Amino acid sequence: MNLEHFWSIIETSRDGLDSALSSGNMSKQVERLKSILAALAPHEIGAFSNRFLQLFHKAYDWDLWAAGFIIGGGCSDDSFMDFRYWLISMGRSVYDDALNNVESLANVAFRPDVECPEFEEFGYVADGVMQQLGISEEDAGIMEFEHPDEPTGEKWKEEDLAMRFPKLTSAEAQFGA
Repeated sequence: MNLEHFWSIIETSRDGLDSALSSGNMSKQVERLKSILAALAPHEIGAFSNRFLQLFHKAYDWDLWAAGFIIGGGCSDDSFMDFRYWLISMGRSVYDDALNNVESLANVAFRPDVECPEFEEFGYVADGVMQQLGISEEDAGIMEFEHPDEPTGEKWKEEDLAMRFPKLTSAEAQFGA
């Protein structure tokens, strides 16, 4: 599945989300994505899952982990997985902007329509649809992707975050929990 098709599926799953709601959008997006994927052929669901994992691994970056840490007030290994699922769920422009400059998330993570910058359920939608439809990983063409050993980029220290990421730190102080 090419990137354009993948991202069009994500964008379609976001159609009609209420920008004024502080809750409910995540569950709506999951249900829409399930419906979209269930209408695809098994190999297309597998191709979606494969592309999802590629983008998930590409986002394994120290700066993004710092963003998750600042926005969430901490970020364990599991929380960083859920943060990357959320990042993908937000669509191509948010994802690409964040990979290019994590400070861009200062304008996204604290919007009223963002329930939580962690979205564990989103990472398992394709697997759930395949299971529900009785599609094996082999029939779907699921590929094995080895998770990178270490994040890309420069490791950070908590005491340096405000200096390295002033926009995110300021936004969290103003709008965070």
